[in-house]
Amino acid sequence: MDSNAEERVALIQNGAGTSEGGAEVQTSANAGGQLVDPSMLSQKLGALNGAIQNLKDNATRNFKDAKPLAEVFDMSMVSKPKDTNEVLSRVKNNVSYFKTNYAILAVGTTAAVMLMNPWSLMIMSFLALGWFYVYVLKSSASVVIGGREFSERETFLAMSGGSLFVIFFLTSVGATIFYALGLSMILIGAHATMRIPDDTTLFSEEVPQEGQGSLAGLLSMFRPKATLENLASNV
Repeated sequence: MDSNAEERVALIQNGAGTSEGGAEVQTSANAGGQLVDPSMLSQKLGALNGAIQNLKDNATRNFKDAKPLAEVFDMSMVSKPKDTNEVLSRVKNNVSYFKTNYAILAVGTTAAVMLMNPWSLMIMSFLALGWFYVYVLKSSASVVIGGREFSERETFLAMSGGSLFVIFFLTSVGATIFYALGLSMILIGAHATMRIPDDTTLFSEEVPQEGQGSLAGLLSMFRPKATLENLASNV
């Protein structure tokens, strides 16, 4: 009887030790930021999908403001500017009028340059996956390294600094991005300089639509619509 009792006590103690060990492992996993549970993951993916959808809606709405290609590349409106003042005037008016077309050109040029540099595209993809893992797949953005738990703010600063270091110092991704942006600026500057602003270009941005909450809308009280239309008709 005594030996049986001792065996039962030993089994109970071993079970308690196993439970404590499991609790320690679970606590360590929680401290390290275990993978998010399915319900929370669904919420995070829903929020991410909503943000992407809003971005797509804004892009679609802005794309409708793009001017027709026949107007953008109207060769009858191309001429060499006379002086610097005319260059500045053309750039100001054309950038304001063709801003959506120029934005599409910049995005398209950047995408084309990145596609022609698969190494840069792969680096950007790995960085994006890292951010996705930390802020979507994990239950907490905190990270444990060497037994020390870093807060979400520290994790964000470390990942931001690490991403910038990889892009601009460790690889040639930064040079690729600057090349794409520089090429876009050259193309936009050439078009804005050589394109003669017509009457539509000069006056379309001066009269904001009702309810627009912008600086142009605020200043429209000093530029009545009727006055602008009269000026346009007399040109």
